[in-house]
Formats: sequence, C-alpha cells, structure tokens
Amino acid sequence: MGQRAGKDDPKRAKRPVDIVARAHADKLVKDGMPIQMALAVAYGKMGLNEAVQRMAQRDAVNRLMEKQTLSRALATQIVLGQANLNVVLAARRLEDHRTQFRNRSTLDEAQAAASPITLLVHGQRRISGKILLVDNYMVRVELEEGGTEDLHKLQVKAAFAPPDAYKKVRKTLKFDKALEKAPLPPVAKPQDRYTCSDKRLFRYMDEHIEVSATTLEGEVFKGQVQWFSRFEFGLHLKGDVDVTVFRHALHDLTE
Repeated sequence: MGQRAGKDDPKRAKRPVDIVARAHADKLVKDGMPIQMALAVAYGKMGLNEAVQRMAQRDAVNRLMEKQTLSRALATQIVLGQANLNVVLAARRLEDHRTQFRNRSTLDEAQAAASPITLLVHGQRRISGKILLVDNYMVRVELEEGGTEDLHKLQVKAAFAPPDAYKKVRKTLKFDKALEKAPLPPVAKPQDRYTCSDKRLFRYMDEHIEVSATTLEGEVFKGQVQWFSRFEFGLHLKGDVDVTVFRHALHDLTE
C-alpha cells in the first residue's frame, strides 16, 4: 500500500488553488508589484487596493528621499502625514544658517578688512573709524578724527559701513519717544536682556517679514532680516542700506 504524501512532502502535487494563486501573483509581478506583496494579494492576505496604495506610498517615499535628500524614515513619516514637509525643510534651513553664520561678527569682519565702520554707541553717540582690536568684551576703534577709543561691546548698539551710509540710515531711522527721553543703559546679565530666539529671527528672514528693531536708547530700524549670528543680526533697510543690530542692545523686535 503506497504512502500518502504529507503536506510537508516537497514532491507532492500542487493543489489547484496554489496554481491559480501563483499565476495571479506572477501577473501582478509583471505589472510591477514586489513578489511578496503579490503573493499576499494572490492568497487573499492583502487587498489589491491596499497593495496599490502601499506601492504608491513607497514610490512617493523614494521620490521624496531623492528630491529632498531625506532619510527613509523621515520621508515615510511625511508621506503618511505624520510630519510636515515644510516644517522639516524649514528646520533644516535653520540649522544650515546656524552652521554658516553662528560665529559671524561685523566687528571682526571690519577689523580683518581694515575698513572704516560707523558704530552707534550708548550715550546716543555715533563714532566712525577703523577697528584695531576685538576681544571677548572690548573693541578698540581708531577714530576718524584721530586718536583711539576703547569700548565695552555692550556699549555698541548698531553698526554699518561705509561711514557715509549714515545719510541713508538717517532717512529711515525712527525713534521711540519714551526711550529717547529716558534711554536705558546696557544690560549686563544675559538673562535680563530682551530675548529673541534664533527660530524667531529665522522665521522673519525665511518669510521675508519686515520687522522693527528698537534699541535700548530708542533707535528704531525697520527692514528685513538678512542673517543672524549668536550676538548680532543684519537688517536691510528700505533705503537700500544694511545695518547690523547687536542683540544685547535690543529693547523690542516686532513685525
């Protein structure tokens, strides 16, 4: 009496349902479906619509990875609606900007170039000259009219170059009347200063929002943020002139 083939016998004849399922799977594979997914559909473990949707999602993920240079995990989250592409890209641009401009210093640049610069300093003064020395706390200026002056960095509110740019700055410069009458001194402790985060400055810059930057002594600069670093940010004013505002000298920053 012959032995009946068990279900684990590799030589047993394929059942009709296996033949039909395999043929269905082969057709799906020819149409571009991955083999494992095609088999799942053919054996009824996955619906065809679900399989098509997954393939579309996979293609969308691959395109997003290639176009935006994203990881598969992050691209998948975006395609599935678990993350926002615009938010992700904005965060990346913010980090790129921080990396590039984090240590930028207008004072260092002026010293390196040995070019004239104008500084607005506390006491509602304006001085022009060349930067001779910059350290962590002090800046030494060779004055235009002769001699030198040492300034604590907290004394510096804003800067622009060349010196004759003040004619353009003055045309757009406004004043807060209350602060002009009762100017505030430099704020020594960082925790006591006006807070303006990198994220906020980046939004102004990224969305081209015009802002008004008010200093402790009441100068109001109105323009668009062009860059920002740890201690400064650049504004392009309406008069087609660029001004650097020192973050420690801010009293307010508004849209």
